[in-house]
Amino acid sequence: MLQFLRFAASLEGERIFKPIGGFAAWKFFAVRIAKLIILLYSTLFIAASLDIKWAYKIIYFSGAFISMIFFFRIVNDILKFIKYKGCEVVVSPKGIEFRLKNRKYLHQAENITYCEINLLGNLIVRERYAKTVFPFNVFPKEEKTAFVSLFQDLAPRRTRTFHKIYEIFDAVIVALILAMHIRQFIIQPYYIPTSSMEDTLLVGDHLLSEKITFGPIFPRLLGMKKEIRLPGLRKIKRGDIVIFRPPDEEERDFIKRCIAVEGDIFHIDETDGTVYVNGQKLEEPYVKCPRISGSNCTDYRNCRRAIEGRVPPGHILVLGDNRTNSQDSRCFGYVPIERVRGRAFVRYWNTSQVIFGNMSTRRDFFLLRFGLIR
Repeated sequence: MLQFLRFAASLEGERIFKPIGGFAAWKFFAVRIAKLIILLYSTLFIAASLDIKWAYKIIYFSGAFISMIFFFRIVNDILKFIKYKGCEVVVSPKGIEFRLKNRKYLHQAENITYCEINLLGNLIVRERYAKTVFPFNVFPKEEKTAFVSLFQDLAPRRTRTFHKIYEIFDAVIVALILAMHIRQFIIQPYYIPTSSMEDTLLVGDHLLSEKITFGPIFPRLLGMKKEIRLPGLRKIKRGDIVIFRPPDEEERDFIKRCIAVEGDIFHIDETDGTVYVNGQKLEEPYVKCPRISGSNCTDYRNCRRAIEGRVPPGHILVLGDNRTNSQDSRCFGYVPIERVRGRAFVRYWNTSQVIFGNMSTRRDFFLLRFGLIR
């Protein structure tokens, strides 16, 4: 905090201010060190969970810069606390007296030019040709308030502005950290850009994916070999609409329906497009299929992969509901369970239709697109 104070000649009596000590000192420094650790961790976490390459340098630089300032303030407070432990600052009509370990020094009231609380949290009392520095940060909180109240603020508007900027900055940082953890571990918004899941999900749909059911993923931070999947409520089941990244795809998330899980025997009858799981015909009322006699919705098209047979352990098989226009397991094969990011939970908006669609359909989309995804 940067603040400039004028000594008030109208002071009455004597006020003694002492730095924190004992358990309060241990608590003070433990909290500050914990905040620094959280700040460093949050920098790594946000960079990893955003997973945007161009943002890495910006996040790392910003986090490192803020952490460095915080680190220097902690070091300054520790060194000053050791040096001035047990000392006192006395404010009286005579001036400001520093009762240090080896000496006492009084700044006469008439000689004090001004007092300053600088960005490192030091109290600086300035005379024309002299100054004394004392660690203001290691005063108890109530003592800080009482000390400042004895002086006249030379720039109250600037002080209020600095306080407001700090409060907003602190709130934004905390909100960002919380938001990124919620996004990574609990719920995340997605946008549907293609028609591969019609009519369950339409182009322009906005939806929420929850991470609790299958287990949230802890991102790969610096020094970690891979992501870590935390325990979930249950395993993936047939019929679940899942968000995942296909094999060899590190940039985009896909959304498809799980058709078969590990151990299931999968087969497509290409004569009529019927899907069989464990020898049983799969009833798929959700599949979008052209109403043409003899049409085959589910075939391998031009991207056949070896997905006939038993689904290997640790994998699932996924297909889009719009089988004639979907890039799914028929193209990229089985999906490792570890690459599943979450389960599509609820849709709440459709940008394409509500904003850019026909006037006759906007109202229906606005009212009807909200609901659970099944």
